[in-house]
Amino acid sequence: MTDPQSSISLPDVDDEFARIVDELTRRGLLAGGAGGAALWAVAGCAGHDPRSATASSGATDTERTVTTTAGTFTVPRNPEHVVCIDYFTAIFLVELGLTPIGGIDYSWVNAASMYAGYVPALKKLANIGQISSTNFEKVAALDPDLILGPTPGSRYDNSKGAMSKLSSVAPVASVDFGQTGDWRGPLRQTAELVGRMAELKPLIASYRASIAAAKQTYADLLASTVVSVVDYSQSGSFALDLPASTDGVVLADLGVRFGKASAANGTSTRELSLERIGDLADSDIILFRADAKGAPTNGLDDVVGLSAWKELPAVKAGHTYPIGWADVCTYRWAEQAVTDLTSIFDDYRGDG
Repeated sequence: MTDPQSSISLPDVDDEFARIVDELTRRGLLAGGAGGAALWAVAGCAGHDPRSATASSGATDTERTVTTTAGTFTVPRNPEHVVCIDYFTAIFLVELGLTPIGGIDYSWVNAASMYAGYVPALKKLANIGQISSTNFEKVAALDPDLILGPTPGSRYDNSKGAMSKLSSVAPVASVDFGQTGDWRGPLRQTAELVGRMAELKPLIASYRASIAAAKQTYADLLASTVVSVVDYSQSGSFALDLPASTDGVVLADLGVRFGKASAANGTSTRELSLERIGDLADSDIILFRADAKGAPTNGLDDVVGLSAWKELPAVKAGHTYPIGWADVCTYRWAEQAVTDLTSIFDDYRGDG
């Protein structure tokens, strides 16, 4: 397809997906026949989200008008100096090959908590304050040509009033993050706003292909194995990631069967009291947030020390696995998560 606002020809996601599948098939990584049909059956995942941008029309030679579920925005046709006031949009831009000039404090990120390829760029961003307290003077000093952030009043609007106030500094465009952790629509909106759909579509296609290959290879396991993800623990409770969480989206795309306690409920996580650890007894595999050394983080060291935890069937069988991608929010990162999951599946199969 061709962007009506640009002379750049945009690669079609399905064409790119076909190219990748063809390459994988020639390498012997995918089977033909019924396997190929299965691939196309799952080709619809991860590309369509009701929160994606819906229209784009030109305003001037230097500007575009983009309409998303967050509203209609006039943005630079080719923004080069973008400031991001939330956690996600700066990561989205790095994924799309457009490093912002300023963002929140990312000094804490490392390869254990972030896709390693993004870490250097994020750490070098000019700091415009904490996620809950944007420093307006610092933003203005950077002289941005576009400012991105969450929809005012939404659950991700941590720096209240910032987006409205910053409209006097540069054009401002909001990203609608919805009510869950599903990052696919917001990433697409961001790509539309900065004119980077040509960069996004091959990433979607590559991710689709990795999902399709894994679904074919592990079809029997996915059909019979129950998985739960334990994210954090605080104040006498623990949290499970649900299908609409950042990492749950990847698991759901794979067709993973979630435990009963992790059933979708329209949000990202479910908190349960520590007395309900036994609710994980139906899980064959339990994933948990961990640091670079595989040790539980976010208060989970208290959870794994509980006698009730140690009595869980998955724990007794040695089928608990640390993950460093609980906050996954891009296609490259998600593809890395799929690779990690296939290793986990291989280990589980070997013990099963």
